[in-house]
Amino acid sequence: MTMFYETVTTCEACDFVHRVPPLQKGERFRCTHCGHVLLSLHNRVSARILSVGLSALLMLILSLSFSFLGFSVNGIGRTVTLFNTLSVLLSQGYLILGAIISLALFVFPMVYLLSVLTLVWSFRRPNQYHSLRRYCVRWLIVVQPWLMVDVFLVGVLVALVKMSSMADISFELSFWAFCGYVLLLLKTVTLVDKRWFWNQVAGPSPDHQIVMGTAKQQGLIGCHFCGATLLGSAHHCDRCGHSVHSRRPKSVVTTIALLIAALIMYIPANVFPIMETTFLGSSEPSTILGGVFLLWSLESYPVALIILFASVVIPLAKVFSLSWLCWQSYYPSKRLTSQKMTLYRITELVGRWSMIDVFVVAILTSLVQIGHFMAILPGPAVLSFTAVIVLTMLAAMSFDPRLLWDKDESRRLPLSPLGEPSE
Repeated sequence: MTMFYETVTTCEACDFVHRVPPLQKGERFRCTHCGHVLLSLHNRVSARILSVGLSALLMLILSLSFSFLGFSVNGIGRTVTLFNTLSVLLSQGYLILGAIISLALFVFPMVYLLSVLTLVWSFRRPNQYHSLRRYCVRWLIVVQPWLMVDVFLVGVLVALVKMSSMADISFELSFWAFCGYVLLLLKTVTLVDKRWFWNQVAGPSPDHQIVMGTAKQQGLIGCHFCGATLLGSAHHCDRCGHSVHSRRPKSVVTTIALLIAALIMYIPANVFPIMETTFLGSSEPSTILGGVFLLWSLESYPVALIILFASVVIPLAKVFSLSWLCWQSYYPSKRLTSQKMTLYRITELVGRWSMIDVFVVAILTSLVQIGHFMAILPGPAVLSFTAVIVLTMLAAMSFDPRLLWDKDESRRLPLSPLGEPSE
């Protein structure tokens, strides 16, 4: 089931309307205007998703069944499971941080995998389970940006580098199962294409007589959720049921408000300690920059740079880049819009990687708990820093990149029949 019966689709990045050409298995269809990938048709996609998704679930079960990491110092040691990462945080009273870890490691990945597997299974009964399939594909699209198991794995490696100078760390059986789970989940994500899924679940989108140009210029609206092209009077998508707007209402205002909130939270995130280490009764707090300096002094230069960029540079860079893009949506410079779109895509892509430091604190808290001899606990900056990450990610999602193209002078051309560009 790799056929794609679609005639017209709209690019969610630039609002350009396309007539979908016949595609072969394994081909991609890109927007001819901005280069954004609109559709990917994979070979034997249903069978591949089923096999890879089930394998990912099996690896997840195995990673939860055995010890994850071992920690030993001066003959005193302990081993932890992935569940310990959650249970230790909850027992110490860090309910919000525990909830974040449980969502990132267990809830969102499970929802994603179960949704995609349910969809593929339901395709064998095309005349049944219509409502269930719609809910599943909606969950796929909503949950995907918040999948962070790969970021958690990098956080584990960073945490081990931090502790390698003062303790012996061992990789247990579940760690290798978790590595396989991360790779299989990422492969599943690459096989999922929202336009293909909506086409299989709800059929092709409505056909229209179109010319070369944007949907807004032709009195049409492109659904940002499934790619369908609708009449300009529509308020909800006929195919996926999502609310539609020619441009997101109050996109710039919402983005700026979220960025201001992120900047406010960025101050306590860097002023207060993100982690507190207790050794033989004496407590030593550590800020984000303090951790970078510590890793640098231990000659762990690559890891120190990773933390510096992920926890200090990237959050600020996201705030400034999104602020500049908001400005450009009103007062565009002479820079090419394609360059602005590249900046936006990078900003959207790297945002979740700032969670590395939060995961480092979580794994060290669960691993280093040896009574009064040595213990690590989260500092007050953890929640502030997590808020910075979530707010900047929401800001990137709320910004409508189509506003940048609306200000592009090169697009203000007379409409022409599709395939016959105007001079």
